[in-house]
Amino acid sequence: MLLAESISDFIKEKKEPSSLKEFRSKAEKNLSEIPFPNSSLESWRKISLSNFKISEYTRVCSDSSVSFFASSGAKISKLEELSPEKLSEVLKKAEPSLSFYSKEWFPSFVFARFTHAYYIKLNSSEDLPEIRISCEEGNIILPLLIVEAPSNEKVSLLERWISPSQKDLILMSGVTILLTPANGDFQYSTIENLGDSTFHFRAAHSVQEKDSKFHASIASWGGYKGKSFYDSVIAGKGCWTRYAGLSPLKAREFQDTEVRILHSESHAQSSILYRTVVREKAHHVFTGNLHIPSHCKDVGAIQINNNLLLDRTARAESIPKLEVFADSVKCEHGATVGEIDEEQLFYLASRGIDESEARKMIVEGFLAEVVREFPSESIREELGSMIESRMLGE
Repeated sequence: MLLAESISDFIKEKKEPSSLKEFRSKAEKNLSEIPFPNSSLESWRKISLSNFKISEYTRVCSDSSVSFFASSGAKISKLEELSPEKLSEVLKKAEPSLSFYSKEWFPSFVFARFTHAYYIKLNSSEDLPEIRISCEEGNIILPLLIVEAPSNEKVSLLERWISPSQKDLILMSGVTILLTPANGDFQYSTIENLGDSTFHFRAAHSVQEKDSKFHASIASWGGYKGKSFYDSVIAGKGCWTRYAGLSPLKAREFQDTEVRILHSESHAQSSILYRTVVREKAHHVFTGNLHIPSHCKDVGAIQINNNLLLDRTARAESIPKLEVFADSVKCEHGATVGEIDEEQLFYLASRGIDESEARKMIVEGFLAEVVREFPSESIREELGSMIESRMLGE
């Protein structure tokens, strides 16, 4: 299937319900008024897209490119297959996200042209539901996921993105809407394992209601060039929010990660911990933004970004931002960029540990705090093996 240049042609081919067509049209209107990302825009000044041409991505990946596992912990529906009443209800819940990204080109592009769209209603289960997004038999996939957690239950979800290394470039761009109602407890995990021919642009928009908990664990590696937004709107009092992420990059991989937490109510706690390890000529940019308006009281917020360079040619940039307009708050931030400490190597050598094993211990120890925050032992073991092979292998 080809992604038509005209949104009206594309929608006609899909034969979608009228409410879904209206939703796309709103996004299309936003898209028509937004400049394509360029270095003059604050969030895009670190990434060059001079060799990116959207017109080259027209072959939509097959339906099998989105798959689900251990789905006993979730009820999964294609948007177009929902009843008219339920679809209108779900799209109403997505409207704030559409508005939130109304000035961002890639999320608006996904809202207007999504190729795969699902509503996922989570429920309490011993299984960890997983959604897996790949790009099969095509060169573009634009998934829209609307995920809703229940009240008064603890639930989890793993969202996994994978792509191969190949000759031709592919585009993977998606929006995930994460809804945590009052008294909900939602642990969201995302893993990106991308080939070196993948442009990847993502936005994950979390909205929390009163007295809820939201915990995001992020692991991202590979890809050609990418930009990810992880945004939290804390819309109710008494919320707890946590982001913990890691990015081990090598070769010429480039990633730009931006985490933004917007407090809009009092009596809330939020924290960000993001750690990267970069080797060879890889480059990672991290931006953390905490926004607390003047009417908020009794808010605690902290962001930490630590970066470890394994080669002099590797680059890591840390851009902390605190937009704090309230008085009765406690905010902290910290950022470090450095190489492996020679004194640590010397100490371990004095204990009979050779340099290779010592470097392994240091890298694994550096990322261990984030790895521990993932919800299952199998994922933690997977990440441990990946870190060893990517950061310490040939």
